[in-house]
Amino acid sequence: MANSIILKSLLETIKWLFIWLTVAGLVLDVLSQGFIFDTSDGLDVLLIIVLLMFQHRLKFDEHNNRIDIKLGAYFFKKEIFTYSHHSIDTNSINTISFRADKAVNIIDINYTSAEGKLSTYTFRCFKQDKQAQLVASKLSTVERVYAAKREEAEAEKTNSATVNKFTKIFPQHTILGNAEAKNNIPILRCALPLPDSKKSLVHFVVVCFALLTLFIAYSSQNWKSSFAFLVITYLSYYFARVIVCNKYYFIKAAPLSSIIVNGDELYLPALLFTDKTPRTLTKQDIISIEAKWNYNYDSIDDSIGRTTKRSHLISLVFNTTKGQSISLTHWSVDSEALVYSLLKYQYPVSLDRASQMVYPFKRHVGLFVFLFILIILVMNLEKVISI
Repeated sequence: MANSIILKSLLETIKWLFIWLTVAGLVLDVLSQGFIFDTSDGLDVLLIIVLLMFQHRLKFDEHNNRIDIKLGAYFFKKEIFTYSHHSIDTNSINTISFRADKAVNIIDINYTSAEGKLSTYTFRCFKQDKQAQLVASKLSTVERVYAAKREEAEAEKTNSATVNKFTKIFPQHTILGNAEAKNNIPILRCALPLPDSKKSLVHFVVVCFALLTLFIAYSSQNWKSSFAFLVITYLSYYFARVIVCNKYYFIKAAPLSSIIVNGDELYLPALLFTDKTPRTLTKQDIISIEAKWNYNYDSIDDSIGRTTKRSHLISLVFNTTKGQSISLTHWSVDSEALVYSLLKYQYPVSLDRASQMVYPFKRHVGLFVFLFILIILVMNLEKVISI
């Protein structure tokens, strides 16, 4: 073990929050029932045992020159079963980097797989910066660090984009080398930005569902129904948003909802402008086309726990002499195909890396967990008061 460094994943750290919440609920139940166990208490004990056995860890074995990431169940260091086991030979590592996002430490490992493919594995842990830095420093070389910095610098110099630069940043779009420019790019109306004038209506719907969820949690004392309504409350925002946007952006006088691109002219539909009037533009009419992008860690198909670093377009705005369009999100249009087509036809596009998240709902997960914990506390409020 002297030649090994072990990191516990963020998921394994979070399990302790659920363990202590379950223990607290179990103690309250036993005290309120006069030290009598029932079936639900037995299920709580079983849940605690299952959580205690859960492990998700990264182990760097310096002696064998390998990194092993295992996800499974273990009892007193004895393996019960392994759900996922990923092994990386240190000789196949191209670059490895460490970064700290507040209390969360992140290790990115870029390596060449046994099949010869370039892959990325990202491991997140909580407040283990010393061990994480030690792993990164042991596996880093001057050449690797230089290559990583060179790649990052190349990605940053993306203003006044060309097809070649686009291909470097978005290799997944032209992975086969046969991508073609598209002339007709449809827009999904329900995924366009929520208008300011309609935000209060959508927020009102969410507040109604949230109050209903709190009422059910307090009156029924049933965590299953409370959790179900919590999910419905979260989804109510998106359902209301879809209905509102789909109706708001449908223009009877100009119902076409596609961007038409060719070598001479660019057609932008009426729904992209506040005056609800379509535009047919020449290249001289376009001041700039601003495309924002950022990286995201996407899961690899058929591989549990494995991620790869990929770039995604976030938004697209047309600045023209005939008015500025609204921002197109990557949900509302095939943005990569659109930008690639614009570049193929030599329209002025700028690619700027943004700091905003590609998928903002990831931040919502933390709020979702907080609300779930709040429901549990509300459910046990009377028990705490009666003690």
